[in-house]
Amino acid sequence: MKVELIIVGNELISGEVLDINAGYMASALTEKGFEVTFITMIGDHEYHIEDALLRAQEHADAIIVSGGLGPTADDITASSAAKALGRRMIINKDILQSLRERFAHRGMEMPLANEKQAFFPHQAEILSNPLGTASGFTLRHKSKIYIFLPGVPKELQYLFNENVLPLLEKESQEKAIYRSRTLKVFGLTESAIADRLKGVNPQDHSASLAYLPRFPENHIKITVRGISSEDVERNLRALEKTIGERLEGRVFAVDTEILEAIVGQLLRSHQSTLAVAESCTGGLITHRLTQIPGSSDYFERGIVVYSNRAKIDILKVPEELLAQEGAVSGSVAEKMAEGVRQISQATLGLSVTGIAGPGGGSEEKPVGTVFIALASSKGTVAKKYQFWGDREQIKTISAHTAIDWVRRYFLNQLSGMNSQLAEIKLNADR
Repeated sequence: MKVELIIVGNELISGEVLDINAGYMASALTEKGFEVTFITMIGDHEYHIEDALLRAQEHADAIIVSGGLGPTADDITASSAAKALGRRMIINKDILQSLRERFAHRGMEMPLANEKQAFFPHQAEILSNPLGTASGFTLRHKSKIYIFLPGVPKELQYLFNENVLPLLEKESQEKAIYRSRTLKVFGLTESAIADRLKGVNPQDHSASLAYLPRFPENHIKITVRGISSEDVERNLRALEKTIGERLEGRVFAVDTEILEAIVGQLLRSHQSTLAVAESCTGGLITHRLTQIPGSSDYFERGIVVYSNRAKIDILKVPEELLAQEGAVSGSVAEKMAEGVRQISQATLGLSVTGIAGPGGGSEEKPVGTVFIALASSKGTVAKKYQFWGDREQIKTISAHTAIDWVRRYFLNQLSGMNSQLAEIKLNADR
């Protein structure tokens, strides 16, 4: 079944309010196997609403409209729909009574303006809204189904899940089963992912792939279609396994999982603790790790050592090392990681030092130069990165990379960095 979304509201097309309804509905519809053909955003203008409604029936089986069902003069979606589809507006006495009771329950007399919300196009089927005063409704016209929902996100999402999705699933002629899974990838660009997946044909698994950039990650959404749950699950697992193997450990999470939670699980399962020393990230790593409930089980401490003096006084980084190589260097990153591990007695010590910008860079160390180090009982490893972007982006990707180091440590994927560490030390010696 093909579905079009029409989002109504002057506040949306002016940019005063960011629309979240279209994304929410499109994602849920796609998840269920419906094809979203168009997403149209228009203002509260009668002609434009009528035109959008009539055009939508040319390329969609179902049209979902959000917004413009309120009590004010600019809420004209219902009346515009009636005009476009050749209906008259009639009052629904049950809805009117319900509105009056809602206000009475709050100890208020219903404003006259709210009576408008009890008027609907003739033959509309009402979708009662327990969360607000704007009821949704459906209309059938020339074998198409029109669904009208309030624009308030909480109310829309309730009606969409309780009424719209079940209705569309019932209306759909397709009996196919759909399943999807989102693989979260870090450390590879979108083009690099595509290169590694060359030769993988999702159609062999009755599936399709979508590439979804989500800075600093890249997501791959697998959608599998089939006639039986067993076939769909088998194809989904097989394709997920193939992609995971091709990307060699860069898939770090699935669906709603997040990196810091994955790292927390690894630390807890290995009965390990972590301490962090941050410079250019300014506490961002600590913040993210401690967002996870129960992180006190494994997170020992986080220290922001922004100045050279803090690095010397707290982490015992040699003053002469800072003078010789600068705070942004592999050797200093190592000493920071070793220092925070020593004073905390944690299993692992993680450190980050770099230049987030927009100033402070040089020809030798431009903005975006970042060193990350990890100290453990096995030794200390460090690596230089050259990140791009503005200050916020550099801090974000630095923190994400550092947290991912802990994940890769437990998966034995940091050993390949020994050569990079040697290179950094060699350059420093020169």
